[in-house]
Amino acid sequence: MDTRYDSAGSMRTIARGTGTVLAIFLLIAFLPKLISDLVTPAPQPSGGRGWEGEVMLAMFLTYMVGYAVGWWRSLVGGIIICLAAVIVSVPFVIIQGHFNSLIFGIPVFIVGILYIIHHGLELKQDRNG
Repeated sequence: MDTRYDSAGSMRTIARGTGTVLAIFLLIAFLPKLISDLVTPAPQPSGGRGWEGEVMLAMFLTYMVGYAVGWWRSLVGGIIICLAAVIVSVPFVIIQGHFNSLIFGIPVFIVGILYIIHHGLELKQDRNG
């Protein structure tokens, strides 16, 4: 009886599980706003604050693409998800100088790193046979 621990399989489950939880949270948070923006005419943003919603939408769409790709290609999906974390974090820190966007950036980045770790463990497991 083979009792070896399958670390790649466990990491895949952890990455997909945390990715799914975050995807559900993001869908609940952003999908109603996205639908209302598509259905109603957009008002003119006041005071130059329209870019914030666009940055959050870009993060949401990038994360969802990375999440979907990550189910089949964990490295590519992880990189795309990490890019989503950068998309949401960097503009807010540089332009506004505050770190409030990290409430979304850190969990997204963690999910991306988990997918990348899963890929590394799969490679290691393939090399060791």
